[in-house]
Amino acid sequence: MLIDYTEEYDAVWDKVNRMLRFNPSCGNRGHLMTGNLPFGIDLPYSVYAIEYMTNKQLDLMDELVRNCLIMCTNGSKEWYALDWQHSAFKFKPQDIEEQQSFWVEDERFIGGGYNAYFPPFYPDGDYYFFIDEDFENGYLGHPWRREVWIFGVRLQEEIKKIYQKLGWKIIY
Repeated sequence: MLIDYTEEYDAVWDKVNRMLRFNPSCGNRGHLMTGNLPFGIDLPYSVYAIEYMTNKQLDLMDELVRNCLIMCTNGSKEWYALDWQHSAFKFKPQDIEEQQSFWVEDERFIGGGYNAYFPPFYPDGDYYFFIDEDFENGYLGHPWRREVWIFGVRLQEEIKKIYQKLGWKIIY
């Protein structure tokens, strides 16, 4: 379900900024110990470099990561899929039909609407976040650093089972 530009949209992003202390940057390609850190997460977290993935691993990524989201919450929670300064969705990872991009007619926008873009797990040009509805687990993609930040013990455990299949390297 698309979260349109409403109070709910603002509330979700306010929570991202407050709880994860999101600090976006443009073009800083350093790793964890260089430059400004993009997040200030108080929960347990891990950081993985994703820059060495092969095409085959990229093809596996959506299914493997989606299964991690399902497993870490036993499929009982909805998740937010956030594309920084763009579309936001609330979805169930097991429902692939909810995870689609589509056109939204809205006269407030030039051209009469906009494309609501459901973000992929690979951050290919913008910050893409997947956070459970209680903000206990999250998958945060950083495009310039080519990293994913994983928080929450359950999601960290699930990601540890697959990261090598995806060619990720542990940074922290």
